[in-house]
Amino acid sequence: MWLIVCLALLFSGSTANAAGLGEPIELFDTDKQRVVASFENTAGFQEEAQQILQSVSGRVLEFNPSLDSAMIVKIPLVPPKPMKLKSTNLDAMIAEMFVIMPKKGERRPWLILHTKEFETVVVEFTEKVDHLREQVKLP
Repeated sequence: MWLIVCLALLFSGSTANAAGLGEPIELFDTDKQRVVASFENTAGFQEEAQQILQSVSGRVLEFNPSLDSAMIVKIPLVPPKPMKLKSTNLDAMIAEMFVIMPKKGERRPWLILHTKEFETVVVEFTEKVDHLREQVKLP
């Protein structure tokens, strides 16, 4: 249920970005419960997304990972990117990814992925998010 609520809040009905690659990148603050910034969907964001996807290590094992006090970066993938993860039998085209970055605590960032088949997958990854944080102007 929390996942549906979060994703409904993240989906802001953005229109295509003529200068960039489709829908814009959106930065969502869970404390404010709104999109706090939008960015052009550039090749730089797409490259960062690809690196994060390549570092996926498996599904999130927590029953209900917290979305409290987090910044979430929504990255529409243009074009959708293939993802294969043998350990979890995942073989899908990823159309959109949400990078969840907790503001405090020990929890590492994690991903919510949407496939072209309208499935949702929640996964862990190992790539550092420092460059992504710079791109969306987070400290």
